[in-house]
Amino acid sequence: MEENVISFKATVNGLILIMREEDDFETVLEHVEKKLESSGRFFKGASLAVKYRGRKLSTAQAQQIAELLTQKTNAEIKSFEEDFSLPEKEPEEVEKGWEKPKMRLMFFKGLEEGLTRFYRGTVRSGQLVSYEGNLVIIGDVNPGGEVIATGNVIVMGSLRGMVHAGADGNKEAVVAALNLQPTQLRIADVITRSPDTKEARQALIPELATVKGDLVYIERFLPQYKG
Repeated sequence: MEENVISFKATVNGLILIMREEDDFETVLEHVEKKLESSGRFFKGASLAVKYRGRKLSTAQAQQIAELLTQKTNAEIKSFEEDFSLPEKEPEEVEKGWEKPKMRLMFFKGLEEGLTRFYRGTVRSGQLVSYEGNLVIIGDVNPGGEVIATGNVIVMGSLRGMVHAGADGNKEAVVAALNLQPTQLRIADVITRSPDTKEARQALIPELATVKGDLVYIERFLPQYKG
């Protein structure tokens, strides 16, 4: 299927670009560009060591993809080279005669589906935390801070900055926080902004934001907690 032509895998030190061996270079390049147009902002300002698997690339082809990565992500590409490491396997699963299901290249649906990143600490003004999956912030998001995820965004604290869930177009994504007062909240392409005047809150009010139709709805999801 076309959607499986290329995929990105985040690592501790950078990024792995996975390609199918049977696709020609023009097809690969086209799909890399499309992928970066939808998710390139997740790597903005990062310093990445990039490796690739699957299709063999000439020096000129590797350089072309590296330049495209730099152009579309505004990241520093420290290196771009073939990955010769062996993919990780699950020995027990192989012995039982079945394979672990592969991650589906589609929207994240529901609270329990998809890869999840846990970020511990405060997201301060001018800081961006992003992930291609669900994102859990164990801390606060201050005004001027920004959080972006293709899946759901959960903030175990006060969310007063900007948040974008379902960044790949998934309107089923949700945003939840113990204190939900964002300057801007966006799910897929549906945006809502905070009112010009806010009532001062005396307690944490856990709330959940979802999209119904073309509107963002916010509702409490736990009893009010008084500290």
